Amino acid sequence: MGWRTVVVNTHSKLSYLNNHLIFKNAAETVQIHLSEIDVLLLETTDITITTMLIKRLIDENILILFCDDKRLPIGKLLPFYAKHDSSLQLSRQISWPQDRKMFVWTEIISQKITNQRLHLNQRVFDEKAYSLVVLHEELELYDPTNREGHAARIYFNTLFGNDFSREHQNDINAGLNYGYTLILSMFAREIVRTGCVTQLGLKHANQFNEFNFASDIMEPFRPLVDQIIYDNKNKSFTIMKRALFSLFDNRYIYGKKEMYLTNIVSDYTKKVIKALNNEKERIPIFRL
Repeated sequence: MGWRTVVVNTHSKLSYLNNHLIFKNAAETVQIHLSEIDVLLLETTDITITTMLIKRLIDENILILFCDDKRLPIGKLLPFYAKHDSSLQLSRQISWPQDRKMFVWTEIISQKITNQRLHLNQRVFDEKAYSLVVLHEELELYDPTNREGHAARIYFNTLFGNDFSREHQNDINAGLNYGYTLILSMFAREIVRTGCVTQLGLKHANQFNEFNFASDIMEPFRPLVDQIIYDNKNKSFTIMKRALFSLFDNRYIYGKKEMYLTNIVSDYTKKVIKALNNEKERIPIFRL
């Protein structure tokens, strides 16, 4: 797996030659070996890309993200076939017992609320953080009383003000959505690599959402985006976007090791699926 996030945001042509991505514009030509690339983000619609390069990027499991004319993520490219026994794993996914899915999903949401609480503690919102401790203690299997929703409301209102809503159109929400899309894309890639499909979620079941499963298991990682947006909450969306690219460059503690986020997402996804397959009792823990 590569380690570089390549962002292309100018009028250019991307092509392939001898295991290299070739970037060419009016001013320069740059070659990047495919083994170095983890994510390719095409941030403008003014790019020409060859089908041979796309084919080789898919071969190397490089995540390709496309943006629209507003430079917002609009789509991603995932391979049809990423694992030799994908049919076997798909049959397992379809057969996961409901009680097992409920248990794993509840553990995931437990980690999400805990990480939201830790973020509030980092910002010295200790009283509000304690409110999330109480809600966490009240969390039941599959969250029938919506402790997750109550925690989210307290959390976002504490960070961004009582008038803040995730439904509003503003730079903060644009930044949050952009960052969440980056993380969602990483999880979607890893799900496909395990042989599962992204549409069949644990609790997310929106018929119009192709990434229900990724939406479920990415939950504990959302506060990583929240941290960056909070640090840049008074800045423009353009600056927020640039700051969010640090998600790919930073190292985070996971299993007592410092790791890049792409590697953490890969391991976390595999172990969650093992837990759903009853090959592992508990899911891994990710903490801020």
